[in-house]
Amino acid sequence: MKRNLYIPIMMALIFASCNEDFLEKAPETSLSTKDFFKTASDLEAYTNGFYDDGALLDKSMYNAWDGTLRMVDFDSDNTSYWRDHDYLLYLGVISPEHNALWKYSNSWGGWGSLRRVNVMLTNLGNTGSIIPADLNHFVGIARYFRAKFYIEKVRDYSDVPWYDKVLESNDPDLYKTQDPRAAVVDSIMKDLEFAAANIKDALGNRTRVNRFVALAEISRFALYEGTYRKYHAELNLASTANRFLERAAATADEIIRSGQFSLASGTVEDVEPGTNIKGCKAFRDLFSSLSLSSNSEIIQWIDYNKTLNVRNRMGNLMLPATHNAYSLSRALMESFLQSDGTPFSTVANYDKKSFHDVFVNRDPRLAETFAYPGAHMINPTRYIPMTPTSGGYDQIKYFPESYDKQTSDNNGGWTGIPLYRYAEVLLNYAEAKAELGKLTDDDVTRSINLLRTRVGMPEFNAAREVDADLRAQYPGVSDNNILAVRRERRVELAGEGFRKWDIFRWGAGKLHVSQKALQGIYIPQLPYVYDSDANGNIAGLVAKNADIDALPADIKAQTDNWASLEGLALYLDDGSGTPDPNRTRTAGHIRKSGDDARQFVEPKYYYRPIPKGQIVLNPNLKQPFGWK
Repeated sequence: MKRNLYIPIMMALIFASCNEDFLEKAPETSLSTKDFFKTASDLEAYTNGFYDDGALLDKSMYNAWDGTLRMVDFDSDNTSYWRDHDYLLYLGVISPEHNALWKYSNSWGGWGSLRRVNVMLTNLGNTGSIIPADLNHFVGIARYFRAKFYIEKVRDYSDVPWYDKVLESNDPDLYKTQDPRAAVVDSIMKDLEFAAANIKDALGNRTRVNRFVALAEISRFALYEGTYRKYHAELNLASTANRFLERAAATADEIIRSGQFSLASGTVEDVEPGTNIKGCKAFRDLFSSLSLSSNSEIIQWIDYNKTLNVRNRMGNLMLPATHNAYSLSRALMESFLQSDGTPFSTVANYDKKSFHDVFVNRDPRLAETFAYPGAHMINPTRYIPMTPTSGGYDQIKYFPESYDKQTSDNNGGWTGIPLYRYAEVLLNYAEAKAELGKLTDDDVTRSINLLRTRVGMPEFNAAREVDADLRAQYPGVSDNNILAVRRERRVELAGEGFRKWDIFRWGAGKLHVSQKALQGIYIPQLPYVYDSDANGNIAGLVAKNADIDALPADIKAQTDNWASLEGLALYLDDGSGTPDPNRTRTAGHIRKSGDDARQFVEPKYYYRPIPKGQIVLNPNLKQPFGWK
């Protein structure tokens, strides 16, 4: 009993001693850590704290500021509008002196979390009674979390100071400059390799880090680093890219060969009876189930628990505030193939299809990602209206399907969220092989074709699937296999937080501000009268507020629900590339006013500026590429 009290007391003292600003460190507590880490239970209790520390996780998927996962593709060409995060960056208003971005996104901070990991790793002197397998298991978990911390820092800043010890206030290394990216990445890989070699295999309920989680992270990060080096000349590291691509493929292959995981499978059928819009329940269940502990595709997930009141925020996807701020893009919608495996661009007048027609005869994953006509709320008698507020395409992926999955305040959910799933491993394998120029028919059979079979799509055929639009997205790539794999990755992982970093590692940052990325649904003619939810709820749209009163009586009488482009701060984009501030156009794709000034500056915007205050504290720090 005494030891059980001792553990939380020691944890509290150690964690309290770690100020979040790494330049301000309190001395070690009087209760020595050397007296604490003596048993496997001590190590387990300590490492359990890492799971709730947002700074030790990937904050593109986990936002510590609101304590919840928000699995959406903010700041990428998958979303046509989101007025926070990198929106401000692309308008040119973010600088080292401007900290608005860091409130919501990745930051230079969090170094106290790294210190907590290093406190354990540098105080293992009294662990001789722990059997080596148990000791190395928990050391592996600590090193996995240290690697995750540094992966984020490298992704945002490239060169960063590497610390594998506990810094005290008189340590000169506190004020050192950044270590080179190559050296930091090598240290990250050493941590991950140790983790993969020593963390135990046992999956348990799949919420804790196991060996396969470490392997999945190696495949993810090695692919990221390999392609980043290949496509970013400013690093001068292209000659080392293949080493990482080979490791990504080999690690993914190891997971595949283990036989521990398989894709969740099921039937493909109409998402709602009689709609002729296909979906796949097995795919949907990955993102809308209360538990994923028995799902064969899940390597690791987060369990949101009603009993403990630990909620996610996916229940608010359809709240009015979300409609006003967030919309999926035309660019993402057009990436989904036709049901026969041909690109959407091969369909006559594809760029002028109605909101309903874009869902017909498409890859079933489209209707599992976008809110299709007739999609319903938690209440099955209430339908999700198509609202042009910020583009018209709402995200349905992750949306709770029933009352037992939704919080009583309608602002959250109890559904589980995947962190690593087998589908991503298959895509990592296929992409790494394609980038190496080694993708074979057998490779495709054991990776992408499994994804296709699940949703009833034709087998992968790069020559058939690469169209002019896909080539235009990646003008520096001529290999059809690479291009087609990129499309498949985008479709399979849409809304899961990958897209921004995929674009960054491919050196394709300008896609973030491309025309189709900023567009929503197509409006064929103003005034526009439409069935907002495919269930007879009619709405209308005009150009200006005054146009509503000026409508002919027979048109105005069709609905009381009229809105204007002017009132919604929208205009219609006719493809000319010029804005329409006076709203004289009567046809085109919805686009938000004020986004025309967005631009992507290369290579500067691939990196984040270090806040000026940090450089005042440590003048040896240098700004990343392009920042001053």
